[in-house]
Amino acid sequence: MSQAFPRPLDYRILGISELAPVMAKVANVAAILGGNADHWQANEISDGNMNAVYRLSGPNGSVIIKQALPYIRVIGEDWPFPVSRIDYEAEALGWYNRLTPHQSPRMLHHDHQLGVMVMEDLRHHSVARLAFIRGQQFPDLGVQLGDFLAHSLFFTSDYHLSTPQKKSLAATFCGNAVLCETSEDVIFTSPYHHHPMNRVTPGTAYMARQLRADIPLKLAATQMKQVFRTRSEALIHGDLHTGSIMLRGSDNRVIDAEWAFHGPMGFDSGVLIGNLLMAAISQAGHRQSLREQEDMSHWLLSCIHQLWQRFTRRFRALAHTHAGDFITAMHLDAESLDMLLDRHLHTVLADSLGFAGAEIIRRIIGIAHVEDFEHITNPSLRAELEQQALQIARQWLLKRHEFHTLGDALLCAERLLCRPIQARIKQT
Repeated sequence: MSQAFPRPLDYRILGISELAPVMAKVANVAAILGGNADHWQANEISDGNMNAVYRLSGPNGSVIIKQALPYIRVIGEDWPFPVSRIDYEAEALGWYNRLTPHQSPRMLHHDHQLGVMVMEDLRHHSVARLAFIRGQQFPDLGVQLGDFLAHSLFFTSDYHLSTPQKKSLAATFCGNAVLCETSEDVIFTSPYHHHPMNRVTPGTAYMARQLRADIPLKLAATQMKQVFRTRSEALIHGDLHTGSIMLRGSDNRVIDAEWAFHGPMGFDSGVLIGNLLMAAISQAGHRQSLREQEDMSHWLLSCIHQLWQRFTRRFRALAHTHAGDFITAMHLDAESLDMLLDRHLHTVLADSLGFAGAEIIRRIIGIAHVEDFEHITNPSLRAELEQQALQIARQWLLKRHEFHTLGDALLCAERLLCRPIQARIKQT
């Protein structure tokens, strides 16, 4: 990686001591913090791969400051990356603030020149992935995630927008092409060959070699890559995994939308379903009690089912009450509209399962792994659980068009789960 990307003329990487003076000039941020800027305290809380993230605290409150670095933070200058990604995240968050105001952090300020965005501080929330590892459950999470998907996807699609509006929205995010290209590489390309940055648990290495030699699987992954590249259906988050969701009781917020673009509806739902499934499978490595493991896994699987049921029902309802000229110009009766929606949502289901399978595979044999498996200290158990997930992922990718309902796909997953592992955990 050697390509450098353009930066705004006045861009510079902010030092932690510069944050207070810069934010003192932003009236609404200064009002939230309160007091004098000399008494504000900044702390770095960066824990993701990409950006510098800080909490700036004052006597009255605190905010989160996120700056896009001109490279990937955890790798350094050897992997340059566009600073402009923060502009697309700010644009996407603006849409989410309007469409799903209670499920996204409030954006307070965006500075294009500095590559900075300032947001509401969710300091009392937990990252969903880590909360699931701890065994925490959250009421109505599946329903709420279904609502987020329905509203964010419907209102940015042809089902609601006019043709000029839809084309304008898609054009707004066209410049985020480098991040789209990176997603194509890390999700659909690199896992299927021997990329130098891929990592594999030793006990999973043999299965990784099998998958990389599996031509039908590689063809299915290529087909999903084509869908990702070509299907412009709605504004998608682009990285909606359980590390991009913050939870506190019944309050959930979607963060980190820097990968956003106008793409296939099934991508966000698929990535989310894939990560919830990995969370469910990995419970065997985090719970000592078989009863606790099964209870948490069952709850996570029910979240998948609930989010899909809520998404499809809410999407249908919105199409009947908030349809744009794409629908209204055809003067369809309710029954005909339902037939159209049936076909569309069946395609979204197939895409979701394909993307879920690709997401699981890339998180186990690709570049970027997840704590769900990485935090399992027993390497042989981790490998066995990863292999279960990979088997399900392969079936979902290959048979995505054969499942008539999400319940069929979940039943397939349950049949592939390895019961001897559960029995062995019970004995430990």
